[in-house]
Amino acid sequence: GKLKYGAANICSHYFSVDFIRNTVLTASASDIPYHIARKKIPYWDHEQNETVMPDKPNGIKLETFIFDVFPLSKSMAVWEVERTDEFAPVKNANAEGVADTPDTARRLLSNLAEKWLTDAGAKLHRTGEEECKASCE
Repeated sequence: GKLKYGAANICSHYFSVDFIRNTVLTASASDIPYHIARKKIPYWDHEQNETVMPDKPNGIKLETFIFDVFPLSKSMAVWEVERTDEFAPVKNANAEGVADTPDTARRLLSNLAEKWLTDAGAKLHRTGEEECKASCE
C-alpha cells in the first residue's frame, strides 16, 4: 500500500515565553479544544476487595495537545527535517529486533556524528561494527 501521510510530528516545538504567558495561559476553554480519549480506568471493587483493571474502556479523559495552540499564534512555521538527523526516540527497553530503544537511539546519534565528522573531512577508523574512532589530520 501507500502511505496516507508523508510526514509526522516529532513534537519539537518552540514557543516564545511571551506567547505562552500572554496568549496560551490567558486563552479561554473555547480557544483550546478538549479531545475525548476513552480509557481503561482501574477501579476499586469493594466486594472483591481489590483493584480491577478493566478489559475495555470504562471512562473518558479530556486531553489537550501541544498543537492545539497553533491556531492562537500570529505566525507559525513548519520545518521539515530528515528523520534520521532529528529524531532518535527511546520508548522501549533494549531487546533484539525492537525499535526505539536506548541502543537504537545511540546508533542513530553515532551515525549522525559520524556523518558530521566525515562531511568535515575527518577520517574514521572502525574497530568494529558499532564503534569508530576519529582522527584529525
